[in-house]
Amino acid sequence: MEKEPKDKGDQYLIYTDILAIFKLASDIQWKEVRQNSVYRILYLSSVLYSFRHTDKSNPFSIYKFTVDTTGPYDSNISKAFDFLIKDEYIKRATGDDVLAIGKNSGNDVFKIEVGQERYEWIKQVMYILGIYGESKIYDFIFRDPQYQTTIKSNTQQGLNTDANNETIKTLMSFQAAFEQTLSDTTKISNQDYLVLYFEYVSSKIIKKEF
Repeated sequence: MEKEPKDKGDQYLIYTDILAIFKLASDIQWKEVRQNSVYRILYLSSVLYSFRHTDKSNPFSIYKFTVDTTGPYDSNISKAFDFLIKDEYIKRATGDDVLAIGKNSGNDVFKIEVGQERYEWIKQVMYILGIYGESKIYDFIFRDPQYQTTIKSNTQQGLNTDANNETIKTLMSFQAAFEQTLSDTTKISNQDYLVLYFEYVSSKIIKKEF
C-alpha cells in the first residue's frame, strides 16, 4: 500500500511540482500534457537525481511509486490531479488522460523561485524531454532494470528510487566509459551532463546493452 505524504508541506510540494511541469511544458510550446507523462517525469526526476547526487538526500523522495501497466504510478499524484482540476489550476483537455493549464493558473500560481533546486531539476528533465521526445523517455523507463525487476516480481512492492536502485547501478556502470568521452567533467553543467549522458544511454538502448 502506498504511503500518504508525510504532511501538508509534502502535499504542497506535489502540487507545485505538477504546476511546474505545466509551466515548463508551456515554455516549450506544449499545450497539453498526459497524466502518464507527469508520473514519468517525476519518476525520472527522482531516479536521475539519485544518480547525479549520491551524497545528497533526494528531494523527490516524497513520491512513493508503484508499478502500473502504463508506467510508474503514485496515488498521491493522482489525488493532486483531482485537487488541481477541482480548483481549476489545470483542466481536462481532449480526453480523460490529457490535461492543460486551467483558468486559475495565473502568473501568481507559477511564481516558483527559479533558484529552487527541485524546480531547476524538473526543468532539466523537461529539457531532455524537449530534445529527445517522450518516446525515448518511455523506452528508457520501460527498460529500467528497477522497473523490470519490480514488475516481474508480481507484487505490490514499491519502486525504489534511492542510490541503491538497480537502474542507478546500471547507469553508474556506464558512467566511467561515458566520462571518457568528455574533455573535462568539472566544467560541464548538470543540464549538459544529463543531455549528453541521456544521448549516450539512448545509444546503449538501441544496441540493447541497457
